Amino acid sequence: MAHDTPDADRAARVIAENVYAAFCRQATMPSRPLEDQTILARLVEAIRPQIGSGAPGGIVEAANAALSAWEQRDPEVRGPRVVAVNPIDGAVTVG
Repeated sequence: MAHDTPDADRAARVIAENVYAAFCRQATMPSRPLEDQTILARLVEAIRPQIGSGAPGGIVEAANAALSAWEQRDPEVRGPRVVAVNPIDGAVTVG
């Protein structure tokens, strides 16, 4: 394992949390608090391999794939997609 793994894990977590928060602000979804950690974990798993790739588009695609999978599992969930990610500070834009 590379010595930068904790940083990449932390970056993936920050981006995942920002994606989730931005999604939830605009989404139509039932309140299921127990799902939060599951969805966050799936977002982190999807985003983590893209960290450090130098291509923010990969992070956007990975996050959107995780959100789409969530919507496919739960038809009551509908929300925006990630349009941009700043890999430096983890800022996320949805639309």
